[in-house]
Amino acid sequence: MKIVRAQLRQFRNHDCTELDFGMTTNALLGDNGHGKTNILEALSFLCLTKSFYASSDAIVLQQGKDFFELRGTLLSDVGVEHDVRIVYESQTNHKKVFIDGKEPATFSSVIGQFPIVVLSPENSNITFGTPSDRRRFMDLVVAQSSRVYVEDVLEYRKALRQRNKILSDISRNGGSSALLEPWNETLVLHGSKVLLKRARFFEEFAPYIMRAYAAIAHELETPQVEYVPNVETAPYDSPDVVGERFKDKLEEKKRDELRIGSTLVGPHRDEVAFSLNGLQLRAYASQGQHKTFLVALKVAEFFYLKERCAETPVVLLDDVFTELDGKRSQKLIALIELLGQTFITTTSEHVFHETIHWDDGRRKFTIQNGAAVQHDHEAAT
Repeated sequence: MKIVRAQLRQFRNHDCTELDFGMTTNALLGDNGHGKTNILEALSFLCLTKSFYASSDAIVLQQGKDFFELRGTLLSDVGVEHDVRIVYESQTNHKKVFIDGKEPATFSSVIGQFPIVVLSPENSNITFGTPSDRRRFMDLVVAQSSRVYVEDVLEYRKALRQRNKILSDISRNGGSSALLEPWNETLVLHGSKVLLKRARFFEEFAPYIMRAYAAIAHELETPQVEYVPNVETAPYDSPDVVGERFKDKLEEKKRDELRIGSTLVGPHRDEVAFSLNGLQLRAYASQGQHKTFLVALKVAEFFYLKERCAETPVVLLDDVFTELDGKRSQKLIALIELLGQTFITTTSEHVFHETIHWDDGRRKFTIQNGAAVQHDHEAAT
């Protein structure tokens, strides 16, 4: 997939910005605070219907304005062109998405149609942060490769919210635990499918991270990713077997759940463990190793999605060269050239020196005060 062009209106600090992109590498140059990341954020909206950065649609609206509009032309690997338009209105706090002039049934149904891989400073939480940060990484990758997974996750979350509400009420005011039974069934039904899909994903994903890390770092550093499910789950278990274990653990934790007023069992409490040369990443890795591991995760994500979606993902790289030494930066740039279409923000063009030669397929833009200027490649060489 390629993003041919994009238009931003009243989005962050971009009043009216139009960009025609190169089909390989696109560098967005400029000082911090001028709108480089905002462009990546807009591309995320076009592909996922939401920002990879902001917690709500209202946050990206220009101050004092009553709507923002994004528009993009996206080209599939087989040459089919799609027009994507997103409009948000502050008065109604409502967002509309149009793909080729039609509204999709749900926003979630768009996920995976235009696969995308994002690496930004906020992603450092994947290796440094909490289990929920790692679950978010895992969920977005799996969701883009499986629409069924998205549906199971959404149904699971609905059941979890209702079950937690009932548990909270019982904890505070008393009541019968029989009220939980219908939600237990839904929780187990969809939760078992989520657990299995995650277990199978990590079995499939492990070789991708091994290859990606070796391409960026020294081959003697061996990365490992391990799925640690809250309910015992193996990749080739049946849903019924996992469901029975789920039920047994719910019964085991029932008294604690009623006392605390919250659900203690299920995939919302899963962990993902990362290690390097057999040592836990969070405890022993350097800053540079953390960054290399994170970049490798994203490169692995690219190749995994390319194979599973039968569509080449677009790659958004926001300030990726911080904390990478010169050698690893050069390896990363060389690897980027082998990927599909890539968008890179940086404050300095120096990282591309003698590695990328700007032409019609490799374009660079200077972003200043919410405006974009494309450099003529003859002048940039």
